[in-house]
Amino acid sequence: MDLDSGENSEIARLGFGLALVVLCLGTGFHYALNRALTRVGASINGAFLVVDDVDSIVDVLDRLSINYRVFIRAGDLHFSQDVYESLTVVQRRMDSLRRVAGKDSRLGDSIARLDRAIDWEVALLRKASELDKSKGPADAIALLDKDESIEEARTEAEHLRLLATKGAFDRLRTERNMKSILDVLL
Repeated sequence: MDLDSGENSEIARLGFGLALVVLCLGTGFHYALNRALTRVGASINGAFLVVDDVDSIVDVLDRLSINYRVFIRAGDLHFSQDVYESLTVVQRRMDSLRRVAGKDSRLGDSIARLDRAIDWEVALLRKASELDKSKGPADAIALLDKDESIEEARTEAEHLRLLATKGAFDRLRTERNMKSILDVLL
């Protein structure tokens, strides 16, 4: 055996070990970046879901107010059906937001406040309906005109939209900082 073959063998082992370390580091960085992108994607999807639900709730609350006033004034059952459908959409969207609140504690308080504001609006509609039956449509409309519960629900919805959007951007900033650290290491 020749001494040069031993040196070549050591160099080959060292090269193989170095290649293995580089491969492991590359796989680790790939995994870390993949996880970061997955978290960013989930955060953005969650924010879009919240924003979509909130936008739908605000639109439906506007239609609900108008349709309920027309229903009280005209007594047309078509508007009664629209009121029922609007309430159903609001409940479905709030159920979706409650599920988000279970996953994202940062939004939980805001979702709970929006839920209470919507409950107050529904209670007001019930009260207006009772007033319509007992005293007439003019008193029911007057009650609806002086109440601020729809504005309160809109305000809470806007606050929730801002929180969800801010949360998504915060996640992007956090992951971007992590990417910067990984870039320095590479």
